[in-house]
Amino acid sequence: MNDDKRIQELFDSFTPALKDNELFNKRLERKFAMIDEIQQAETKQIRRYRMAVVAAFVAGIVLGSGLLVFILAIPSDTPLFTFGINFYPLQFIEQNSRMICVLLTSLMIAFCIIAMMNTSEMVSRIRGREM
Repeated sequence: MNDDKRIQELFDSFTPALKDNELFNKRLERKFAMIDEIQQAETKQIRRYRMAVVAAFVAGIVLGSGLLVFILAIPSDTPLFTFGINFYPLQFIEQNSRMICVLLTSLMIAFCIIAMMNTSEMVSRIRGREM
């Protein structure tokens, strides 16, 4: 109970000194300037992020498509790689290496497209939140 009275007396005796209005205005202007700088930096960061995502998307599509064309241009009776072992699972992979590579390349391209769509949606949500 003594502690409560001491705390109450401490709060009652506190009389903050009012500061000059000019000082308040200067601080407020400085804080607004910092907010503007932060908003500009965030806008630049979002722009750089968007450009990096677009570059990665284009590179993924171009490289994936090139790899897909290369795989399909190889003669069908030639496997892409060989293991040189008479173990059935490895022989199966060896015989179907073209289809496996086409499947993996197609999955990579699809993943790239889906990642781009998700990222552009995320950036638009961030954009909407800052406005």
